[in-house]
Amino acid sequence: MDYLNPTLDFAALGRTLRTEGRVLIRDFFTPQVAQALDRALQAIDWELVYRDATGDRRLTGDQLRALTPQQRMQLTEGIHGIAREGFQFSFFSDSLVRAVKDGRSDLLARFMRWMADDAFLSRMRELSGDPEINGVFAQATMYSRGNFLTTHDDHVEREDRRIAYVINLTPRWRPDWGGMLHFTAEDGSVLDTFFPHFNSLSLFTVPQRHFVSYVPPFAMAERQAITGWLIAA
Repeated sequence: MDYLNPTLDFAALGRTLRTEGRVLIRDFFTPQVAQALDRALQAIDWELVYRDATGDRRLTGDQLRALTPQQRMQLTEGIHGIAREGFQFSFFSDSLVRAVKDGRSDLLARFMRWMADDAFLSRMRELSGDPEINGVFAQATMYSRGNFLTTHDDHVEREDRRIAYVINLTPRWRPDWGGMLHFTAEDGSVLDTFFPHFNSLSLFTVPQRHFVSYVPPFAMAERQAITGWLIAA
């Protein structure tokens, strides 16, 4: 477990997670690991993920660059149209599960393999108090200007998601640039907000209502992270 900050009090952090259902852990990795992951994210040729009337969609970097200005406007309006009616998301992604399946050997693929190893998963079982966690899903994510994730609770019938996580890897961010992880009550009240501090780990139990706030046009950076779920496969 040399990747992790050796000064963290995992017993106390675990008590917070089990009592409150969520915890934000600052300085989770050693500085060298966080900086290496940040550099790896900078090199991704990102894909845009969103929903349309037929379901989840994904556009590669090449497909996005080939769009005309009019096509980009139509894409944006289609994304907003779905958001007006129900659940929607629009952000950039690189699937680390697919990276491993494709046999990639870059840092992010190696990091995914490390997360899937029992040394990391045993630490997550310790923190969560859930002995059935035995797998992980991961993707690199980037929220740029115009990106968002509307309110949902992460529950999916076909997947036994136990804990959602966000590894925040944004060196410079401001709260008025959006991209905040908000937790909400049934009536829409915001119960808690996690700021994406660099080298922090957000953990929260599934299901739990939350959203990521809209990143406005004046934001001067991208909110980058590695996100996913700890599962009982």
